[in-house]
Amino acid sequence: MANEWMQELKGGENRMVKEIMEISSPKIYLDSNPEVMRQVVSVVKDSFQRELNYDDIYLHATSPDTLYLLMEEGNVIGMASYNRTRLSTSPALIVEGISLAQEVQGYGMFSEITDRAINGESIICLRTQSPRMYRALEKYCSDIFPGAKQMSETIRDIRDDLATHLECQCDKDGIVNGFYGGLFYGEEPKHKEASEFFSRLGIDLTKGDALLCVGVR
Repeated sequence: MANEWMQELKGGENRMVKEIMEISSPKIYLDSNPEVMRQVVSVVKDSFQRELNYDDIYLHATSPDTLYLLMEEGNVIGMASYNRTRLSTSPALIVEGISLAQEVQGYGMFSEITDRAINGESIICLRTQSPRMYRALEKYCSDIFPGAKQMSETIRDIRDDLATHLECQCDKDGIVNGFYGGLFYGEEPKHKEASEFFSRLGIDLTKGDALLCVGVR
């Protein structure tokens, strides 16, 4: 399924109309379209501003339930992958990965793509090192945990089930110490609001810490 839309950029400038492709069998599609896979790899490396292992990118692109490709004039400029599951007793959408070319970051495309992916789930989760991703989920949801509100037992159960699903362990704030083994980005990602929150939590990106986030729509 494809959707077209016009994105207004900063300063009122409009980019070309883009297409969001929904791919329900990512492995079959990407194995059959090696040039698209090559472009996905290029976008992921551009997004993280560093060299990354091809096999890791391939796994993150092909193993989730659904892959979305953000296209411009026939070229991949972004990708996002999602899984659906139940966490505790709640249907949940897990953002397994999202990468956008540097030129289109910061323009609300996380919301645009996630709008295509969501199918009635009120819980949206992700694991990240990036304060920008935290802020994107915070803006998309009515509440986010950890956040300004105290975490309820229900949310804590969902968060703990998320940790089990992702095969990791977290502390009371949702921090997974040393998960990435170091900074996963070429440069430390910063956000004028969310970076301060990461600091208050004691997240050390240089040591590979990650944060489990639970958003409630």
